[in-house]
Amino acid sequence: MIMQKRLVPVFCLVVGLMIVPAGVGAQTLAQLVDGAKKEGQIILSWGTGTMGGIEGVQTIEKAFNKAYGLNLPFKFSPGPSMPQLASRIIQEGKAGQSASSDLFIGSENHVARMNLKKLEWTKIFPHITRPMVDWDGRVMIVVSRTPGLTYNTTMVRAEEVPQKFEDLLNPKWKGKIASTPYAASFDRLALIWGEEKSTAFLQKFAKQVAGLIRCGEEERVLNGEFAMMAFNCDLADANDMREKGAPVNGRIFKDAGILSYWYLAVPSNSAHPNAASLLAAFMLTKEGQDILWKTERPARIWSREPTCSSSSKSRSAKASSSMRIPSPTS
Repeated sequence: MIMQKRLVPVFCLVVGLMIVPAGVGAQTLAQLVDGAKKEGQIILSWGTGTMGGIEGVQTIEKAFNKAYGLNLPFKFSPGPSMPQLASRIIQEGKAGQSASSDLFIGSENHVARMNLKKLEWTKIFPHITRPMVDWDGRVMIVVSRTPGLTYNTTMVRAEEVPQKFEDLLNPKWKGKIASTPYAASFDRLALIWGEEKSTAFLQKFAKQVAGLIRCGEEERVLNGEFAMMAFNCDLADANDMREKGAPVNGRIFKDAGILSYWYLAVPSNSAHPNAASLLAAFMLTKEGQDILWKTERPARIWSREPTCSSSSKSRSAKASSSMRIPSPTS
């Protein structure tokens, strides 16, 4: 993941240039641990389908406290979608209020809008390497994901499975497709296809869609409410259901291969920034990554090889270079 010159949505670049960096006072591990002890807790919020939800947080809490010799309670509240939570935290900051979550997890389009604390991660934590850190120390890449298609194998025969994204425009799929209310990964599609082609496609695709569901709600494809979902946020849920014997499968589109990242970031209005920074760093340890592997089954974590095939990786390569966040000085 070497930083290259990347295509990015213009609004992300503009917002990135305007954001003023917010630093964390503590600059050593000992200072962060001491600061976390004084903070006394950590407040977290994300969707129940993210990082294992409530059970995942409980597992992380136990391992985190053991790793740093702490006894901090994790106060977790199931939250809205990532874009909604990002907007909430932004509004809370403007109102002078503490963030709803001390640690945020989301994609490049979410974090690029936020005012985030900056830390010299690689100097404080030996296990964190430069490829793990992005946007001048404001975010860390925690996992990579491969958005694509989730489909019900009893409703979509093997020979009918859409191979290309454009295959979803087939009239026989009209009224049988679900998509997300926040148009997950369609911005990334525009980076591959270009704005004109993507806009023309979406105008046709919208007429095919029967309903909107959040990522993590693929059971609605399983129960037959929809024949398929596109884009999903990742193939993890489809793979997990398939491995458990459910009639669900997933695939990457040949003409829309995407490799995206989830980032961890500490909002500038975090009430417990030291604890949040420690937690972010912990999630990049082998133990933290193993927990994510069990709860998320992402395309890739730092401690394991990619789960997608070599052909899937090559289809995703074209889009992966554009998923990183621009430096405010670039």
